[in-house]
Amino acid sequence: MNESAPAARPPWIVLVAIDTSVTLPEGAIVGRDDFHAWLWEHADGLLGIDEGSVTATEAAASGLVPSWMVIDTAAAPPDRDWVADLAVAQVEWWFADESSARSAAGLVADLAGCRIRGIRVEEPVDREQPAPFGPVAISGFGTVRAAGDEGEAGIDENGAATIFIEPGLGFGTGLHETTQLCLAALADRRRRNGRFDRVLDHGSGSGILGIAAVVLGAGRVDAIEIDTNVHAALRDNARRNGVAGRLHVAHDLPVAADPYDVVVANIVAAVLLEQAAVLCGHVSRRGGELVLSGLLADEAPAVAKRFATLLGVRPQITERGVWTCLSFRSE
Repeated sequence: MNESAPAARPPWIVLVAIDTSVTLPEGAIVGRDDFHAWLWEHADGLLGIDEGSVTATEAAASGLVPSWMVIDTAAAPPDRDWVADLAVAQVEWWFADESSARSAAGLVADLAGCRIRGIRVEEPVDREQPAPFGPVAISGFGTVRAAGDEGEAGIDENGAATIFIEPGLGFGTGLHETTQLCLAALADRRRRNGRFDRVLDHGSGSGILGIAAVVLGAGRVDAIEIDTNVHAALRDNARRNGVAGRLHVAHDLPVAADPYDVVVANIVAAVLLEQAAVLCGHVSRRGGELVLSGLLADEAPAVAKRFATLLGVRPQITERGVWTCLSFRSE
């Protein structure tokens, strides 16, 4: 009798923007290569580093070479390294588990020259044999079902919502406590008859929170996700739930936009702290609400203090397991 081997746990990826030099905690200023050598020594669970690539067209557009026309790349100078020449490199750090990824994000959060852009789990994609994903019942919200299940997204007579998600490469199936906390916060706003016309979902991943917001009544959701690899799956999820016309996917936060009734961000603490002023600037001060999660219990106080100072209100705090959600509500 053959027994199948246990499925390997998917890696967690920290997305990072790194300048040509980084200031280490002891004050030394080092280049990217030496910074990564330091990271290998200090970060637990690090599996690998992907520094990406630069095509000839991209190099020409960035001014690294005079022309995109390359006759024979094999004959290029051996010391050519367009990635190293970038003023800012977009890098991925791969970790064995979520805890290691989040610890690394915290380790470098305050280092000049290094900025955390996000975090995601690299879910395996096998179209012939997709990973099993059963219905997830979420207290205070309703049910998250697999995209292949029968049915339609909506709200039943008791106010419980049902949505359908295929995670693809994006974080968010409803299984994680931080996602559940945010879904419950969105549903709670609906029960309180809070204004829901415009919603910003920052760090959208699979699109689960933005989709839930539309199903709960949002007129428009801007789903911001820096990882363009997940955009196709995000749009597929929106179509599966019948909300594609009201959910708009983008790579960057809008520079100038009317305030949002709800801003939700389920990302790591380092990114929340870095983007605190921007996120607060997008929340309506007339009945708007900012929902933050992705926070371990020991990370929440610093984030709560920073946002409370900017918004002038204290957060409502909810917890599930070791995870915390902060909801800031303006009058």
